[in-house]
Amino acid sequence: MNTAEFLTISSMMVPDRLALVCGDTRRTYAEMAARVNRLANGLQSLGVQRGSAVGVMAMNSPEYVETYYACAKVGATFVPLNYRAKHEELDHMVNASEVQLLFVGERYLDLVAGLRPKFGGVKEYVCYESEPEGMRNYGKLLADSSEDEVFVEIDDNDPTILIYTSGTTALPKGVVLTYLTLSVYVTNTMNPADPATEPDVTLLSVPIYHVAGATAIMSSIWGGRTLSILPQFSPDGWLDAVQDHGVTHSFVVPTMLKRVMEHERFDQYDLSSLKLITYGAAPMPYEVVSNAVDAFDCGLMNAYGQTESTSTLTYLGPEDHDIPKEEGPEREAKLRRLRSVGRAMDDIDVAIMNEQNEALAAGEEGEICVSGSRIMREYHKQADETAEAIVDGWLHTGDIGYLDEDGYLFITGRKKDLIIRGGENISTGEIEDVLEAHPQIAEAAVIGVSDVEWGEVVKAILVPAGDAKPSFDEIVAHCKEQLASYKAPAYVAYVDELPRSPLGKLLKTELRKQHSEAANE
Repeated sequence: MNTAEFLTISSMMVPDRLALVCGDTRRTYAEMAARVNRLANGLQSLGVQRGSAVGVMAMNSPEYVETYYACAKVGATFVPLNYRAKHEELDHMVNASEVQLLFVGERYLDLVAGLRPKFGGVKEYVCYESEPEGMRNYGKLLADSSEDEVFVEIDDNDPTILIYTSGTTALPKGVVLTYLTLSVYVTNTMNPADPATEPDVTLLSVPIYHVAGATAIMSSIWGGRTLSILPQFSPDGWLDAVQDHGVTHSFVVPTMLKRVMEHERFDQYDLSSLKLITYGAAPMPYEVVSNAVDAFDCGLMNAYGQTESTSTLTYLGPEDHDIPKEEGPEREAKLRRLRSVGRAMDDIDVAIMNEQNEALAAGEEGEICVSGSRIMREYHKQADETAEAIVDGWLHTGDIGYLDEDGYLFITGRKKDLIIRGGENISTGEIEDVLEAHPQIAEAAVIGVSDVEWGEVVKAILVPAGDAKPSFDEIVAHCKEQLASYKAPAYVAYVDELPRSPLGKLLKTELRKQHSEAANE
């Protein structure tokens, strides 16, 4: 199924229903479908065809959502770019994916202008808001294009989205998600548009370059919902949107949920429309979810998944967040389960495996592996990494955990050396390379430590090159010169030597045991 049919079907079923709302912009399903047809014809006039890659560097907007559906209509691969990435990463993503046409938000014109000489394969640029020199204007492209329906034959296994996600190497890996994987996810988790029912309202508050954002723009449209779009998250914006647009469903990362609850006027907002808040993409501090249970009068759901699995694998549902007030076995069991990520979705099989790829029994700790029709097709142009991640049809998540007797999944660590700060994946190797380039640092190792605000933050364990130790502020400034600010260490510890195996392998498990405290040492 071509995911563009989500819009085609809903525009036939509920043409006059509000599809998109963002600021002063309001578009019905019929209006959105007409604009997507115009954009699809415009893309074809610029040489975009089945298999072409189309990139986007912008904040969330109705035009961004329309761009995805137009790409799907013509069979092009949609490449949403993380605008927080460094220049080297953006250079890699655009060139490795062979982006042919790049849509740019006005906010990122200077950034793209500086990188254009490196984007050799990009033939056309389109700006959403204006018409700077050397770029087309989005509105004019639509106005000059036909509203005729576009039909392009696609294969279910064709890529529809290429999402870049940080891995254990410095440069991001491109996760290929197909029409099939996304169709299966959306149609298994959402009922189609029904003109006889009052529409729900989904709040898009995470970036579209995140898999949770990408799936939200499909699930909402397929379900005939109204999609309320936040260009960027802020507690004010989230609360205003819920109150003003009657939001019923929203996905947030734990940091967002914490900031919303801490808003000084939180109690003054009318949040009665909310039916479900889903949280995930990063470790959820126990005290934050406990506070959320008391703060919100709606369902809460913890969703655990990966880009490689087309979003959610397991979920801890609203009933699991309904904690009895009275002391007893049921209360104890539910409080314990709040530390889990729930049970597997119906279309996914979860197994805990050892190093020999053998399934382990309940309670035994090992790597979390999953199988099902939603597993990514591959890492783009990385056959070895794909073969390592998918073995005999099982996706090896790199996360370590166990299943209890009732099938609840508990995550205890990560095999892959990643830190997830506020939903953003951070490669430790990238930071270690930068730290070891400092003249006063002989060796560096980076780990993640728990943080109530962000879930995890960066802690650097450093071996000085001599007697003098650079200050914490010097280390942070050094990292921020070469890395995105959120990758800079929040804490630093100095040691005489790093723990290593007899073969010289760095023992990060030991480091985590020795330096897990969120403090400078």
